[in-house]
Amino acid sequence: MSREPKTLDEWKSTLFAAGGLVVASFLAWYGLSRLSESAAGDTIGTFASIGLVIWLISQSWFYMTQVKSPRRLLFLMGVSFIQVVPFLFAAVYGAFGYSDLCVVGAKGPADVLYFSYVTFTTVGYGDLSPAGLCRGLAAAEAVTGYILLGLFVAAAVTIYSHNHSRS
Repeated sequence: MSREPKTLDEWKSTLFAAGGLVVASFLAWYGLSRLSESAAGDTIGTFASIGLVIWLISQSWFYMTQVKSPRRLLFLMGVSFIQVVPFLFAAVYGAFGYSDLCVVGAKGPADVLYFSYVTFTTVGYGDLSPAGLCRGLAAAEAVTGYILLGLFVAAAVTIYSHNHSRS
């Protein structure tokens, strides 16, 4: 296990990576959720879904094999799980289009982002609901939320208990 970062200089690469994740997810959401109805649809949505799966697998591989510091891992997991994943799912929902093609009741990008967070956290208020292919995507997001939020909490508790068991 590598030495834990303590100074801002040692955290720079991690902060840069986290900032990159936030910016990339925001741009994906911003771009894909603002497609015109004629451009959005099953083809764009399917390609966006495949891109999302590839991104999730690559990030999981990166965290498991490349990040050696538990504190850096926890920070990057928190940024990814709390901000990036719901934004990317919202981008995919938006890529399928509105007019009740994907999320019934969604009228714009803010609605699909709200739906994504509600689904990711498995709150499920019921005011918006998935339709068609997006039902499977919403189920996958809910399962992803269960797993990722559980992993994040487990990692935080492990780091906390490890740091406080030495005292």
